[in-house]
This record gives sequence, C-alpha cells and structure tokens, in this order.
Amino acid sequence: MEEKQRLICDKCKVELAELEVQFSYLGKSFRHKVSRCPQCGQVCLPEELVSGRMSEVESMMEDK
Repeated sequence: MEEKQRLICDKCKVELAELEVQFSYLGKSFRHKVSRCPQCGQVCLPEELVSGRMSEVESMMEDK
C-alpha cells in the first residue's frame, strides 16, 4: 500500500489538509478538493488537476 506524501505549508509549517476549494475562470466556477493550508489558505495544485480538469474548463470557456 502506497503512503500518501505529507505536504507542509512553507509559511505556517503545518500539514496541508484535503479541503474543497472554489476555482473561477472567465466568470465560471467549479469546486474541487485539493491540499490546502488550514491556517493561511495556500493551496497546492496537483499536476493532474492543472493539466486535466482545469485545462478542460479553460478550453471550454475560451471556445465560447
């Protein structure tokens, strides 16, 4: 069983938590769970999300 990597906020020195975050682009928004600092709100976006879901939404919005 693969252990999930712990991410630590560089600013607050606390472990990031999986929290739902709202993203907005060109007036449209969607929610997704990402690693986020529970103190300062800094998020860590995994490459799969950026090149996957966010890229799809960006393409759909720019085509309209």
